[in-house]
Amino acid sequence: MIYLFLKRIIHISLFFFFKKVVVVGKENIPQKGPLIIVANHPNTVIDPLIIAAIIKQRIGFIANASIFVNKLLNTIFSYFHLIPIYRKKDVIPGQKPDNKNTFIRCHEYLEQGRTFLIFPEGSSHYELKLREIKTGTARIALSFEALKNFNGDLKILPIALDYSDAIQFRSMVSVTINPPLSVYDYKELYLSNNIEGVSNLTEDIRKTLAKNIPHTSGKDQENFLIKAHKFYTAYQNPKLNLYQNPKQSLVLRNKISKALRYLNKQDPLLYQNTQTKLLSFFNILKKEKLTSGFFTNHFLKKNKAIVMLNYILKFILISPLYLFGVLINYAPYILPSKIFKALNIDIEYKTSVQMLTGLITFPLFYTLEIWLFRNYISDNFWLTMLLPILFLVTGYIAMFYWIEIKRFIRILRFSFFMKSDTKLIVLQLRDEILNNMETAKESL
Repeated sequence: MIYLFLKRIIHISLFFFFKKVVVVGKENIPQKGPLIIVANHPNTVIDPLIIAAIIKQRIGFIANASIFVNKLLNTIFSYFHLIPIYRKKDVIPGQKPDNKNTFIRCHEYLEQGRTFLIFPEGSSHYELKLREIKTGTARIALSFEALKNFNGDLKILPIALDYSDAIQFRSMVSVTINPPLSVYDYKELYLSNNIEGVSNLTEDIRKTLAKNIPHTSGKDQENFLIKAHKFYTAYQNPKLNLYQNPKQSLVLRNKISKALRYLNKQDPLLYQNTQTKLLSFFNILKKEKLTSGFFTNHFLKKNKAIVMLNYILKFILISPLYLFGVLINYAPYILPSKIFKALNIDIEYKTSVQMLTGLITFPLFYTLEIWLFRNYISDNFWLTMLLPILFLVTGYIAMFYWIEIKRFIRILRFSFFMKSDTKLIVLQLRDEILNNMETAKESL
């Protein structure tokens, strides 16, 4: 009962926290276990919450043993079906992790026809690429089937998570649910050679996840990929704008990552030249506090006076709603960010802390504000019922208004403060990068 209630709360929280969560392949989810779900892990607590919200059946979780620190937490974790697994970092240096009990508990869980989630990368990092896949999942799955004489009908369901920005509020998430792998298919190989059987299943898990996740060799290439993706969607295919069509845009990012890897091998000079120009292009934009949209032909042809007049009229008309929205929502909105900064923890936990803290701050402040309204303004029942909707709507309006103010400031900066010579340099870089991309397309 508590699990279902929390699942509903998580559904609502994900709806408000992310701009879009696009799920592809729901038809691939088996309706019952035994089932092991595997996924990449770029976003700590948010990753299991998204998957738990999508999967109908109740799921358990394989979790790092380091979080099992006291009896109270262990009791809570036990209720939510968390099974500890020990990594090298969870034991004394030089000591080998002992997961015998973990395997036994996983087997018992699967024996009951249940489903659990494991992140085979072993840890969470804020990066695009898929990291090394550990063999634990394959060893648990194959040893379970061996105990059942390969009649256990165990499936492994690979789910690829791809965030437009894993730590950014109102970002996008693409969830790709791949067809399940049948552990039975590895029977002959496993029985003839345990190690090869585990290795093959692990590699198939890796390949399946990697199909839907961008591949980069390091932070430099990841930075290049992000900027190439932004540039391409702005200038070569604006219809694939990330904010309009996140799934298509993230699929495109995956294709661009493959193209960049190929280009780096086939024509390293063109690769380096494009990377240098692209970084220079975005460095100038960053210095000028502008975005790539200001140098699209569509924007450059616009009448700037009419654009600014439209913004001013918009600001005047919705300013009362903006002010009310800020008054009601500022404290619960800003507190999660302040709490994250105060905790001084790794960046991977930013989204998790902000979303989970927001689950407390918004209901708490809304309840207090409704109480104040009923006691000092009006206790009308229907008006009270409308208040939460009014708070949410004006909160969105306040957020929209603030984004528009920042855009308006950038338009003023572009129109009156950016030097003409700098604009020409940016336009020249833009055209040179576009030419490089066309040359790269031909070679690909």
